[in-house]
Amino acid sequence: MYKMETKVAVVTGGNKGIGFEIVKGLCQKFDGAVYLTGRNEERGRLAVKKLQELGLNPLFHALDVTNTESIQEFATYISKKYSGIDVLVNNAGILDFDKPVSSYEDSKRLIDTNFMSLLTVSKILYPLLKDKARIINLSSDWGLLSNIRKQVWLDTLVKDDLTVKEILHFVEDFLDAARGGKNSFVSFAGHYGDYKVSKVAMSALTFVQQRQFNEQGKDVSINCVHPGFVMTDMTKGMGDFTPERGARAPLYLALEAPQSLKGTFVWHDCHQVNWDD
Repeated sequence: MYKMETKVAVVTGGNKGIGFEIVKGLCQKFDGAVYLTGRNEERGRLAVKKLQELGLNPLFHALDVTNTESIQEFATYISKKYSGIDVLVNNAGILDFDKPVSSYEDSKRLIDTNFMSLLTVSKILYPLLKDKARIINLSSDWGLLSNIRKQVWLDTLVKDDLTVKEILHFVEDFLDAARGGKNSFVSFAGHYGDYKVSKVAMSALTFVQQRQFNEQGKDVSINCVHPGFVMTDMTKGMGDFTPERGARAPLYLALEAPQSLKGTFVWHDCHQVNWDD
């Protein structure tokens, strides 16, 4: 079967907020097919229609990052039609801003969506990445290591030989704390600890996966980015920046950053920061 040599960019959770603005920016500047993906087909197609009204041409495909079958279906679709993926923006995520301390069940759902899904995406979509592909992980200033209060993890997560298994132990240790109630939840990472843990785990995974790509001799860059405190539905409209401004640094990593920029934490103004300060 003939496969298109067109470049391909994929944005998860692209129907609103920062994800929508990243799709818009890619449509304006990326020389290739831009896929706006989301778990809700109706909202996704409405978002595509909005962009079409601006003269842009995104494509839509349903993708629920918490559903293995959905990710596999998307991977099959891309692999049949194209020669691979050039840009992958892992943007999908959730946060209940009204619950600074969540139940175990809510914490698990958040971590499954914001972090565990990345492991499934890695397994199924990363084999489709082309040479010089770019992965952008939407993190947060809450994804800096200083958000964690438990010393054993402050020591472990900075190791040069950190493993995915150790990151999973970190996540499991937090979920055990969430089971223990409010005091143990807060003592681990403070208020919104589940969101902080999910983003710290994402940041740590970014660095581990870049090391793995390097060891495999693959010229793939993976970076995480703090887009700023952005006014979105997730933040109940509170924030310092518009979603368009929040898309600035992710778009920089997708389109303009040197290919040599790998395994870093990038701030909303596009400068690199030390994740573990």
